[in-house]
This record gives sequence, C-alpha cells and structure tokens, in this order.
Amino acid sequence: MQSIFEYALLGLSTGGAYALVALGLVAVYRGTGVVNFAQGGIGMAATYVFWKLYAHAGVPLGIALAIGLLSGIAISIAFYAFVGRRLVGASTTMKTLVTLGLLLALQAAVRIVWTNQQERVPSFLVSGGATLFGARIQYLSIVLVVVAMALTILLTLLFERTRFGHATTALQDSPLGAQALGFSPHPWGAAAWGISGLLAALAGILLSPVTALSPNALSSLVIPSLGAALIAGFRRFWVALVVALVAGILESLAIGLSIEPGLGKSIPYIVTLIALIVSGRNLPGRGTIDAPRLFRVGSGRLSWFGLAAGVATVVVATFALPDYWSDTIALTGIFALVGLSMVVSTGYAGQVSLLPLGLSGATMLLAGWLNQNGASLLVTLLGSALAAGVAGAIIGVPSARLRGIGLTIATLAVAAIIETWGFTTDRFLNGVQGWTTSHVDLFGVSFDNALHPQRFALLAWSVTILASLAVASLRRSRAGRRILAMRSNERAAAASGISVPQAKIAAFVFSTILAGLAGALLALQSGTVGGQRFGDGFAYTDSLAVLSMAVLSGAGFIMGGVLAASFAPGGVLPQILSFSGPVNDWVALVLSLNLVFVLITEPDGVVAQIQRGCARLPVGLRRIGNRLIQWPQRAPGTVRETAPVEPGRAPSPSTLRGAGAGAGAALQVDGLRVAYGSAVVVDGVSFSVAPGEVLGVLGANGAGKSSLIDAITGFVPARAGRVLIGGEDVSTFTPERRVARGLTRTFQDHLLFDDLSVRENLQAAAERKDRLAWLLAPFGLAPRRPLPSVDIAAAAAGITHHLDATVDTLSLGWQARVTLARALAASPRVLCLDEPAAALSPEARQHAIDVIRRAARELGIAILLIEHNIDVVLATCDAAIVMEAGRVIARGTPSEVLRLPAVRRAYLGEPLEADDASSSPLLARAVA
Repeated sequence: MQSIFEYALLGLSTGGAYALVALGLVAVYRGTGVVNFAQGGIGMAATYVFWKLYAHAGVPLGIALAIGLLSGIAISIAFYAFVGRRLVGASTTMKTLVTLGLLLALQAAVRIVWTNQQERVPSFLVSGGATLFGARIQYLSIVLVVVAMALTILLTLLFERTRFGHATTALQDSPLGAQALGFSPHPWGAAAWGISGLLAALAGILLSPVTALSPNALSSLVIPSLGAALIAGFRRFWVALVVALVAGILESLAIGLSIEPGLGKSIPYIVTLIALIVSGRNLPGRGTIDAPRLFRVGSGRLSWFGLAAGVATVVVATFALPDYWSDTIALTGIFALVGLSMVVSTGYAGQVSLLPLGLSGATMLLAGWLNQNGASLLVTLLGSALAAGVAGAIIGVPSARLRGIGLTIATLAVAAIIETWGFTTDRFLNGVQGWTTSHVDLFGVSFDNALHPQRFALLAWSVTILASLAVASLRRSRAGRRILAMRSNERAAAASGISVPQAKIAAFVFSTILAGLAGALLALQSGTVGGQRFGDGFAYTDSLAVLSMAVLSGAGFIMGGVLAASFAPGGVLPQILSFSGPVNDWVALVLSLNLVFVLITEPDGVVAQIQRGCARLPVGLRRIGNRLIQWPQRAPGTVRETAPVEPGRAPSPSTLRGAGAGAGAALQVDGLRVAYGSAVVVDGVSFSVAPGEVLGVLGANGAGKSSLIDAITGFVPARAGRVLIGGEDVSTFTPERRVARGLTRTFQDHLLFDDLSVRENLQAAAERKDRLAWLLAPFGLAPRRPLPSVDIAAAAAGITHHLDATVDTLSLGWQARVTLARALAASPRVLCLDEPAAALSPEARQHAIDVIRRAARELGIAILLIEHNIDVVLATCDAAIVMEAGRVIARGTPSEVLRLPAVRRAYLGEPLEADDASSSPLLARAVA
C-alpha cells in the first residue's frame, strides 16, 4: 500500500504537466473555438528562448523568464493576427489542420535556429523534496500541482466572472448575436490566444526539468491533455485539472507496479481513448452539425490514356535511372499507399485520422513475422492487408461514435499507443535481431529488393496502381456515395437510410487495408524488420507531417494521395534535392507554412490549383491535358449508375407508391413522450395518418413540433409511447431501419450532400443499402441497377435539368426542390416534412405546395407536415393538430382548428376578437 502511495505522488508531476497544457487548450477553445494542437509547440519554442537566454547567454533568471513568457504570448498573438482571425466560421477540422501546420512549422524553426538534439535541463526553481506520510515527494511536483490549481481558479474567475469571459463565451455561442451587440471577435480572440500562449510558455518552462529540451519535448503531453480538455467539454477548467492529474497518477502507478513498461506509458492514451468513446454519441443532435464544408473531393473518374502514360513513366524511370534510384521509386510508390489511405479516411470520409502511418509500422512487424515463418510474398501481402483491415474494424466500431476533433484525438491516441507500446516491446520486435524477410517470390519470379531492386520497384507500383483503381471504383460506387453522404451530414445521411456507423467503419477498414499493404511492402523492401530503434519514422508526430502533406497535395483527390508520396522521406523530391539535415529542416518549414497558407486560401490542395491552371490553358492544350490526366471534376454526377430512361418509356409514378393502395393507417403514433433531462418537450401525443393524407402540425416555436418529428424518425429516443409504420412497431428502430420500413423525412435547413451532385443526392436515397456493396465496391463489381424512382422524383420536383449540377451552385428555392426530390426518391410510405416552405419566395412556396399535393394524391404517401406558413397548411393539409408545450390542444381540419381561441392564442400569440380576423387575409380565409 505504501508503494502505491509513493507512485501516486510521483505521478503528480506528470499529472501537473498534463494539467498545465490542458488548461491552455481549454482557454484558447473558449476564447476562439480552436482546438490548438500547437499548444505544446508554442510552449517548446518559448522554453528554448528562455533557456538559451538564461543558461547560454547569462541573462538573469527573472528577465529570462519574463522574455520566455512574452515570447509565448507574441507567437500566439502573431498567429492569430495573420492566420487565426481568418478561421472565424471555419470548420473544426480546418482549424485543427491549421494548428497542426503551426506545430510543424515551430518544430522546424527550432531545429534551424537551435538544434535537434535533446538537452537536459537541471532544476532552476526548486530542487529536492519532502517526506509526506512516509513517502517522498519532489518539490517540483508540488509546484506544478499548486500552479495548476491556482491557474484553474484564475481562469475560472476570468471566464465566468469578467467581461472578457462573457464576451468570448457570447462570441462562441452566438457569433452573429454577439457581433450585433458590438463585440468584435478579433480583439477578444487575440486576447484569448495571448492567454493561451502565456499558459503554454509557463507550462513549457516549468516542465523543462521533467521533459528535457527538444523540438518534440512537449508534443507527447498534448494527447492526454487534449483528452482531459475534451472530457471537460473544452469548457470546465476544474474537470480538465482533475482528469489530467488522474491520468498522470495512473501512468505512474502502471509503470511502478511492474506493468510492461511500454504499456504503462500508454495508460494516459488508453484512458483518453476510453473516455472519448464513452462520451461519444451515434448521431449528432440538432444544432451540432459542423456546417462549413471540408475540402472538395474528386469524381473518381480515370483516364486510361493518362494511366498508361503514368505506368510508362514509372517503367522508364525504373530502368533508365541508376540502380540507387530503384529504392526511391519503390518508396514513393509505397508511401503513395499511405497517401491513398488518407484520401479515403480524411478526404472521402471527412475523418481526420492520424492512424495510417503508425498502423503501417505495426503491419510492417506483422509482415516480417509472417514472412520469416514461411509465408510467401502473396500471403504476406494479403495477410497483412487482412490483419490491418480487422484492426481497422476493431478501432472503427467504437470510434464510430466519434466525429470531428474527438475522432482526431482518438486516432492520435491509438497511434501513440502503437508507438509507446508496440514499437518498444521485445516480443513484437523479436529482440535485437528483428524479423527477416526472405520469401519474396511470386509465380517463380524473385522480387527480392536486395537482388532485384528494379523488379521490387515495379511490384510496389503495381500494388499502388491497383489500389488507386480500387479507390476510384469506391468513389464511383453506391458505397462511396454513402461515405460522402455521411461526410456531408450525418443526420441527413441517416434520414436517407444510410447507416452512419457502417459508413465510418467501412472507411476505416478501406483506409487501414491500404496502410497494411504499405507496411507489408516496407517490410519486404527492408529485408530486416524490428530490432533496436524500430519506429523511427512511424511516430505519431511523423503522422502529423504525412497528413499535412496529403492535405497540402489534395486529400480529396486520388492524385493528391500519390503526389503526397513524393515528399516522403526517401521519396522522389528528397532524392532529387539530396536533402541534408539543415536543408531538410528548411524544406519542412516552408512546407508547413505553405500548408497553413493553402488551408486558409485554397483548402482543396495543389491538385485543385493545377485544375484551375489547366482550365486557363488554350482549348487545344486543355484537351491534351485532359486526355493525359483526367483530373477529377467538380461535377461527379456525370458518372451514372442508373440506367437511362428511354424516351416514351418513363416509369410510372406507381413506382414511388408506398402504402397508398393499402388500408389502415400508414403512420400511427400512440402516447409519444420525449424529454431532455427533466424538461418534457413532447407529452403523450397520439395521432394517425392514412395513405394519401396530409396531416399538419401547428404550433408556436418551442411547442415541440421538431422534437416530435425527431422522435418519430428515430433521431431522439422516446421516453414512452409507440411509433407504427403500416402496423409494424418501429419504436426501437434506428433512423436508417425506419427508412427501410418506408419512413423518411426532410429538414428545415435542407441538409443536402454538398459533396455530391443533385443526381447523386437522389441516388444516395434511392439505392439499396445492402452490406454487400461495401465488399464489392473497391473491385467495381457492385451491380448497377436501374433506379426509376430517381427520374420520377426529379420530374415531380421539376429538377430534371439540374441533375448534373452540384447543390452548392443552386439557389435556396432550387435546393428546397432537391430536398423534396431526395425524400421522394426513397419511395417512402410516410414522409415527414419539417417546414419545407420556410424562407422561400411565393413562387417557390407554391411549387412546394404542388409537390406535396402530388406526393399525397398521386403517389399515396402519408405526409406529416410541420409548417408556419398558414397558406401552405390550408392548401395542402387534410387535417391538422395544434401543439402547445408539448401537448396536442386541438385537432380537426385546418379551418376548424384555426377558429378555436386556444389555437389563436397558442399559434398566433394572442387572442383575437372575431371581427379582428379580417385584418389577416389568411386567417379570414381560414375562419370563413
């Protein structure tokens, strides 16, 4: 028991370190909404300034300390002034990537100005320790904990009790509202970044005797600190403090109690990962959507002529260049697989994953073990890919509950676990001798890199080209549309019948299979895998660099993944320029700064810039360029998987008919009750909707109408009651399972899939949601079935001539039409419409009325309509219910319910006298 107490006290220094970094992360997020991955980098740079002045230039401690703290403030404010202020309104993902660029730039700058070597820092404030209940505790641990607690109190008071805190909170909760009150985001944002820089510098300086001094010194603290900040909701300083201290204590206990050293060091990352998964949720709620778009994606179209030219280039370069170039060509092809892995995970799925490179390193060890134990080249490749895919599924299942920054931190934690445990454990590394690969024959032909480097280079590129074709096929398939729909909007994807967890897991599996192939090829090329110092080049900090190169090149494009490989260590560009250490650092600095610049000016990457450059060429040259390399186009909708409808043979509207021909209620709701905590928002609501009937739901804002639809469609759980579709109880079904039973919906703000064309939006809703598509898609084997409902829905909504347009080029009125068409393309039995005419012009509103009428009268769809426009209700609804405070207070025909005084009070806001109705034409029409 005494030893446990001693190890817990030892862990206070580590926990205090995590706490200081976590407090800075919470502070900058509360002030600017940015999750600052560069927090440790800012502290590291400021610590170098302090230490070089104090230890090397002889500056007095107080002055050196003050200058070090000011340098942290200066770096942070300068970053906000030049970059951070442009991130107002940007997506969380974009903000995260920009701070990753800042981290890499600071690390490169420190290596250029000072050194890349680690330097020990003796204790300069306090030394020694004291005895507490028979256990030894260092004074530095006490200082770290006391400072962390004091800062927690000060920051809580600052953000909760001062004008600064109120202003920054208002700017984060309601930016437009706060600006309307005169609060500019920039002065407050600069102040918040300055506070964060001060905290980063203070943390770095205080921790330097613990962590030593190196460009990567504080980076290892960021992951547990991010976990603590995320568990605290990036809001509660006390929670971040406690979680950070607990993480440090658990790490010390694990190491001290003779748990495997690597596993013990991984404890903070494991705790972070578990906490993230437990706190995640399957679908985001209303108002939690990360609305700003990510970088755009390509269409997946390939030019066979361009592909042939690329193959010829690789073959000629392999045999024409000197032999030492063969390794360079092979490494470029292998790292292209890692780039393609990031195209699938980050580009297509929108999940900023830092896992591919670390997983490639782990798979490299597995491939070495397989090959040494007699596996052939083909078995080594396939076995490694399969094992990586299984690992991706295992990681993907719990990670499917995460999104945005939570997912990024989770994958970073997994990469750190692989590095600290997998790359340091003898049984994985096979001791000092490592694993030897010698079975490198395929169909009697040797591809041994030591004997036939040119053959191996061609093998590596053959695998990469096949992988590129598989990724392109995935993008064009219905499985790819599901992934892109999930990336655009998870709630809308679920409302279209797409399983969001399935899409996330599938993207993880595809991505990790590609990373596994890269690891296997690296093992076969190296000859010996494991041994001492394995893991160099596979650290999670290296994952940040690889991700930055993929984003810089164009993470949404296949060519972007391939282009990113040219920057890899040992790749084409380093070989051409023959980078030495200093030159390499300068290149890293330039690329990091370029990443930041590209993200805030051209987030689609270099490939998109090349596209635009080609578009400005003369027509003749442009045609040659398009034939040579068919760059993915903006409008992928030209790739069709639906059979064209022949003239004169248009499918009948009955194709969309759901329950119209049947008897009984299509939708029945019995005693539905919804509550958020103790607040009941839907209380005992019951009604039914027959096929072909339109039921309107009226009520003032906050009456519970949207929560009612969310509960009916499965987006929020009901505390009580039942939902029946055609007599089948679907109360326990997920949203996508309810869609499969014929229940679909629209959203007030449309929530279209911006990454898809109009046609693909409709296809995503109309297509079968079979699991077999996930397996067949990369091989181009998914059957192309006719989708007549797409053409019928497009014709009904009047968007036939816009099918190949992208939705972001359409006006609000046309987007409303696409929203209705997408819902109809799913061939629903029951359709829930959430204010389909909101903010539309009179002409667009009349069109929405016509579409709703046709859907009910001609297609027999039961429609539940929420609408504030009384003219729409009167023109479309057969019956109506009125809600107030979550309860139904009236039901009948629209004109009947609008006569009731209680309805006028609830819906129109105040009681009206009978002869006051003439002042409102719509109300007069209703009560006439």
